Amino acid sequence: MTEKTPIRILFVSEPGRYGVFLVVQQLIRFMHTRHPEISVDLAYSSRRSWPATAELAEEVRAHGGEAIDLNVGNAPELRDFPALLHLRKLIRRRRPQLIHCHSSKAGGLCRLLAALPGMPPVLYSPNAYYGMAKTGGKKEKFFNWIESWFGRTGHSHVVSADERRFGLEILKLPPRSLILINNGIATERFTAADAGQKNTARDQLGIPREGKLLITTGRDSAQKNYAPLYAALNRLMVADPKIFFAHAGSGSEQLRAGLAPAQRPRCFAYEFMADVRPLLWAADGFILTSFYEGLSVAMLEAVSCGLPLLLTDAPGIAGMGKYGLDIDWLPNPKTCDHFEAEVLQALTAWSRRPTPARPAQHAAARQHFNASTQADKVVRTYRWLIQTRKS
Repeated sequence: MTEKTPIRILFVSEPGRYGVFLVVQQLIRFMHTRHPEISVDLAYSSRRSWPATAELAEEVRAHGGEAIDLNVGNAPELRDFPALLHLRKLIRRRRPQLIHCHSSKAGGLCRLLAALPGMPPVLYSPNAYYGMAKTGGKKEKFFNWIESWFGRTGHSHVVSADERRFGLEILKLPPRSLILINNGIATERFTAADAGQKNTARDQLGIPREGKLLITTGRDSAQKNYAPLYAALNRLMVADPKIFFAHAGSGSEQLRAGLAPAQRPRCFAYEFMADVRPLLWAADGFILTSFYEGLSVAMLEAVSCGLPLLLTDAPGIAGMGKYGLDIDWLPNPKTCDHFEAEVLQALTAWSRRPTPARPAQHAAARQHFNASTQADKVVRTYRWLIQTRKS
């Protein structure tokens, strides 16, 4: 099979928002613009989606593909059975040579179908295994068992060394089944801001030009562990009136409302931002307090914009230390008894540091996380899996 041999790929994704959607959107648009010999179909769910999900479905149709709504949620439910039939009909109708499914629900549906005769090979992207949170309990054991059972057939695309290690050591998957390719971002779009760009961005967002601005981007969820961050901010902003904070993501307005009334005017919440670059350009630092990640797209965007980072030493994040970035490390919140105090200490130290962006971080992003480079690796994986099935 040559690099220009026509092939058809079916993408299946649930959810249709957050970082998972951004990864799928980026890959599909890469196929459309750089690999016209690759035909793309899409199965998604409108239950957890952004308006951009429907727009992506229309883009797929405009390029000659088919897009269907499976109308499923992320938990097991009765609607999964008609979704399976709907998906099977699409596969029979369009005859994709490979299915690339994203996250646990899509992975479960597609890998169930893969057991049927005549089904194409499946590449599964977990986008952070559920069990990496290590919360314990029956739900975690159930998900680990499912991932282990399904993962022994076919191949999984993991995006960090920690994710691969989890697959090997906890799920006991065969090494040959795990393909490590970093997430990628558009490094030509996410660039370090100069002083003029920073001022313009702050004016655009209504954030004062003077003072240091710490930001985070991501939805409010147990995984993201925002409670200790907001508690530490409440204390820091009392001690330092020149500190500002901004959060872009679903649930950010409710989190802001939990701050003391005196601190809220210096905390900015954006429930949804179609383009987060102005916020990154306005910022002086980026923070993640997550329990675990796959390989956070939001974090990579901050890296590419040259921002100093405050990160937890947690699965899927700890590996960023090898890239020579400007990182202040927070302890793993799972193993730290006084995590809020550690966050406050790190924020206080950060607030006293110089503010200029670090251009060297943008260079590191281009080298290790460039979207086109990483997507090309994914395409080569597609062709290898298709060829392997044929031979």
